[in-house]
Amino acid sequence: DVRFVCVDFVTSGRDVQAAELLSVGWVEVQDGRIPANSARCLLAQPDGEVGESATVHGLTDTAVSRGQPLDAVIDAVVAALTGRVLVVHHAGLDKALLDRLCRTRYGHALPVPVLDTLALAHARRQRQHHVAGAGSLRLPDLRADYGLPRYQAHDCLVDALATAELLLAMLAHDGRGPATPIWPWLTL
Repeated sequence: DVRFVCVDFVTSGRDVQAAELLSVGWVEVQDGRIPANSARCLLAQPDGEVGESATVHGLTDTAVSRGQPLDAVIDAVVAALTGRVLVVHHAGLDKALLDRLCRTRYGHALPVPVLDTLALAHARRQRQHHVAGAGSLRLPDLRADYGLPRYQAHDCLVDALATAELLLAMLAHDGRGPATPIWPWLTL
């Protein structure tokens, strides 16, 4: 019965306290599937320029100038997450950014349960007694560990889909079906 929303943000920089949101993409995971019609990608109009970050993600000032106002984008993300579990790969970045944006928009952080596929992979490695350097926990590397295809990185919708597929692969590999509780890995 749990519905997940896998989200990825593209920003103008790596500092979550200063970076501007440029785009956000998400897909839902329901009943062990990723419904194609749940995919969304929104461009946001930043206050400043994209700067050199365009060399990483390909979003130019011209592209984001056609985006929606930031408040409308945040409202859409919050609506998509209402009553669902947020899934991200590296909650320390994405949830921190979302909380900052929600504090600016609504006056408080977004109270949503979070499942972090990076933390889930790290915990799994610890349970298996892997040493810390046993392999990368980056999204593309973990996907390769599970035999998932390599995707072009730094596109918010592609990265959200990649995270959703990784989540399903991790749950299947751990012998957990979609109905098996995974609450030990959730943070609030």
